[in-house]
Amino acid sequence: MRKSTIFIILGLFSAGLVFASGSSGGSSGSSGAGSSGASMSAAAPKTALDWYNRGYDAAQAQRYQEGVTDFNKAIALKADYAEAYNMLGFCTRKLGNVPQAMTYYDTALRLKPNFPEAREYYGEAYLQQGNLAKAVQQYVILYKAGSKNAAELLDSIALYVNKD
Repeated sequence: MRKSTIFIILGLFSAGLVFASGSSGGSSGSSGAGSSGASMSAAAPKTALDWYNRGYDAAQAQRYQEGVTDFNKAIALKADYAEAYNMLGFCTRKLGNVPQAMTYYDTALRLKPNFPEAREYYGEAYLQQGNLAKAVQQYVILYKAGSKNAAELLDSIALYVNKD
């Protein structure tokens, strides 16, 4: 969890630098979204972390297909990148391909067995498949590990149980 937190902080820091460099050109009448896109292409990602950060930003903006592309590029540069596999699973799940997303979560957990974010997302994927028992199993693993992600998955389970 500590490494993924560092990646998130680095991603936010990188996004702030890109935004700052994109907004320093003065007032040209272009929208912030156009400026941000231009800045991202001007600073082409080079490392797995760069691609991860770009994919994370895309996922946060609900641009899941873009996230899939970026996380795949991160993995191509660093085959054992558990965090990228996890987020690839997240984006794939959000695009509706839950079985494929689960294979990415499996890979993330094989690479990093005590990966709470992957366990939480795995549980959410089980809920999408209607498998409450398997989601609860993921919750129990998180709870026993003392992870804050246990509470987040429990909230998702409660929503699932009370959806009718």
